[in-house]
Amino acid sequence: MRNTFTLLLAAILVVACGQPKDGWKLVWEENFDGPEIDQTVWSRVEHGAGDWNDMMSLREDLAFIEDGQLVLMGKNNDFSGDDTTAFVTGGVRSKGKKSFSLAKYEIKAKFNCAGGFWPALWLMPDADIPWPTGGELDIMEHLNSDRIVYQTVHCDYSKKVDGNNPPHGSTAPIDPEEWNIYAVEVYRDSIRMYTNGEWTLTYPRLEGAEGQFPWADYSYYMILSNQLGGSWVGPVNPEQLPSELRIDWIKVYQRKKD
Repeated sequence: MRNTFTLLLAAILVVACGQPKDGWKLVWEENFDGPEIDQTVWSRVEHGAGDWNDMMSLREDLAFIEDGQLVLMGKNNDFSGDDTTAFVTGGVRSKGKKSFSLAKYEIKAKFNCAGGFWPALWLMPDADIPWPTGGELDIMEHLNSDRIVYQTVHCDYSKKVDGNNPPHGSTAPIDPEEWNIYAVEVYRDSIRMYTNGEWTLTYPRLEGAEGQFPWADYSYYMILSNQLGGSWVGPVNPEQLPSELRIDWIKVYQRKKD
């Protein structure tokens, strides 16, 4: 009997530790129900020098609203505009317009698969600080035709000190042809990631570890990006384009006690 009780107690503790914390209250949502992208919330991502934005273009046919969804495209460049890159992609971000601290973000998204296609949903600190001092939260990244997504946290500690203690990334299985819901919860003492309601990663705060947990100190804005090519995803297959990332909705929650 004692052994049975001990095993039962241990099972209860394991289940309890794996359950998400409650107390979240919806504070903002985006349903993309207007005729155009809401410019009070979102800005189009301009061309940059990074792997994630070196194909970005401000063309309106690459980021638009359709059927109550945000659509971000990746295409072969037809050179109808001023872009000189081989491919052009669309992305939006809420930097300087909409950011939250100690929040839970949920995003319902869908995308097709293509060689060199790298859709991503992620958070960055709304502050003028060098990367990755303020941290980065990659709620979802997908590569090529994989049937998994990557969910990762980045900070000074994970990049420079010890990226695997504690683990700062995980993968989760998905059906890339269906809608999936990706989520992150930001607490003062941990980060928790989910895919379709399944807990995939907890990144805890370590006491006394410099640069290891900046997320309690900043507000974070959203980046929704379609990208083609890069050192991680590899070369683009132009015959498999266009690529398409659709976002149905975004919901943000905060806890009353935080």
